[in-house]
Amino acid sequence: MAESYRCNGEWIHFSNTACQELQLAWAKIAGAHDLDPAMKELSRALRKASEYAAGAAAIGIDDEYLDEPFSEKPVKEAWLRVMELLIQEICIGGPVAKGMDVNWSSDIKHSWIERLTKMQDCLSQQIET
Repeated sequence: MAESYRCNGEWIHFSNTACQELQLAWAKIAGAHDLDPAMKELSRALRKASEYAAGAAAIGIDDEYLDEPFSEKPVKEAWLRVMELLIQEICIGGPVAKGMDVNWSSDIKHSWIERLTKMQDCLSQQIET
């Protein structure tokens, strides 16, 4: 089974386990910046979303699929920063990436970075409009 994120009308797929790992990694990064209220809210919301049953944990990124707090501009901006930080973590093999239950082969790194970049672009376009 897979989880799908809706971005600019396109579906971006991750396995159920990968989706949970992704959201927990985002939450961990956001939680490390919890002096920022938007980061704190993002971390809380991502942890809650990761608890949903398989097949229901992904978060739509297109505006029509975003629920609160993900639809709030400060949270979107925080999420965009978190996405960038996770991409950096994956590229350098940082502690958050190493703590994920993902076998970081070169192909998997490339695949994750490609999908995260698409998600990042989608969110960035929403913030700009």
